Amino acid sequence: MICIFCDNKNEAKSIEHIVSESFGNKIYVMERGKVCDVCNSRFSNFEKTALANTVFIMERARFGVASKKGNTAKGKVGQYTIEGNKEFKRGYIKIDGLTEEDLDQFDPETGVGKLLIKSFDKSEVAASKLLLKTGLEAIYTSQRKIYEKYNFQDLKDFLSTANNKDWPFLTSDYEVVKYNSVPKFTIKYYLKIRRCDLKFYQYNDETLLFKFKYGSIPMVINLLNRNLNWIKEVTEADNKARLFPEHYRSKILKKL
Repeated sequence: MICIFCDNKNEAKSIEHIVSESFGNKIYVMERGKVCDVCNSRFSNFEKTALANTVFIMERARFGVASKKGNTAKGKVGQYTIEGNKEFKRGYIKIDGLTEEDLDQFDPETGVGKLLIKSFDKSEVAASKLLLKTGLEAIYTSQRKIYEKYNFQDLKDFLSTANNKDWPFLTSDYEVVKYNSVPKFTIKYYLKIRRCDLKFYQYNDETLLFKFKYGSIPMVINLLNRNLNWIKEVTEADNKARLFPEHYRSKILKKL
């Protein structure tokens, strides 16, 4: 087999899950050998960070999803350590490091307040790499004609660390037009039950948008390159959209 990321022949022993097992996926996987063991091992490093040190940990804990090893979801964002219920009950989250001062509009009588947690705590690069990895694997597996239409060399160079320049992505649920589902039929609905939604949109010849939504967290990234042209349209239409890594925001402001 030839690895779709490094183009090397291999006899991989590992199984590559297109959507991480830590999101609840067990069956949407790559054909063995299409991701070599070397790439699989490299990907596990940024996947671990993206799952445990971003807003994803809040959703995984809230949904009572187990880790790959069958443990409760646990991670850290900023000063907060976040963990799901030991019995995997949905809707229960334990947060260590939390004080009353951290809560906005805190009512001492009801014990209710509003907590704002950063979406990414120095983990934007890991999140973008997870999106790119998931996107390419899903497009290859479920939309082969789309995969064969484009050149993904920039993506491959970024994931292999041949080019470490940051890759921008948005948190936004806005769709320029109605996106198409990447997986089809049974897999599509299997993932929806697990609150995962994978979509794509061919914006233009240089922009293939991939949207990954887990629970209430929607993220969009261009699988082909780092161009910012598509981002302007989305941010103008969605005032809740946020661009990451943050240093890209000044570049967008110059375009507005």
